[in-house]
Amino acid sequence: MKYNDYLRTANLLTYSRLLLTVPFILCFRAKLMVPATICFGIASLTDLFDGKIARKQGVTQFGSFLDSFVDKILIGAALICLYFFQHENLENGAHLIPIWMVYVILGREIVVTVFRIFFVARHGEVISANRWGKYKTSSQVIVILIGLVLLSFLSDFSYVVQKHGPIYFLMYLPLILTVTSGLEFFYGNLRTRSA
Repeated sequence: MKYNDYLRTANLLTYSRLLLTVPFILCFRAKLMVPATICFGIASLTDLFDGKIARKQGVTQFGSFLDSFVDKILIGAALICLYFFQHENLENGAHLIPIWMVYVILGREIVVTVFRIFFVARHGEVISANRWGKYKTSSQVIVILIGLVLLSFLSDFSYVVQKHGPIYFLMYLPLILTVTSGLEFFYGNLRTRSA
């Protein structure tokens, strides 16, 4: 792979998404929810645009792997931030989303990433995300963005900031799609490789 391939427009957008994760975390920790939401929103848009540009310029294995890996870092950072979010309307020791949700979603992402790395090392090719993987990522981004908007503008309302509030129930959609896409990923790839 040529050096210039690392600096393709689509990859530069992916790098920017990775960099935006840092101010997102810092703003969230400082409870600057509007700037945190903006950072996450811009980062999500780079994911949309880098995919379109990559398809026009030609998708590379490095770009495909990098895009998926950075998505997982951004989503993981957001989920951890939501778990550790503290507010006066949250009863002591309560969290917006339970830790088991974070474990399930991040656990799936880690296992799939390790499988992809192993596959690259063994076969020299990257397994691209299928439609279920794209549905999963889209649902994660949309639900997290809705949650951030709620925290930015409605955090004074107790029904938003509580243990089993709207963010908790919304998170079930990406949770189900995450598990479904993970099972489909392994079933589809193991069946294809064993055929």
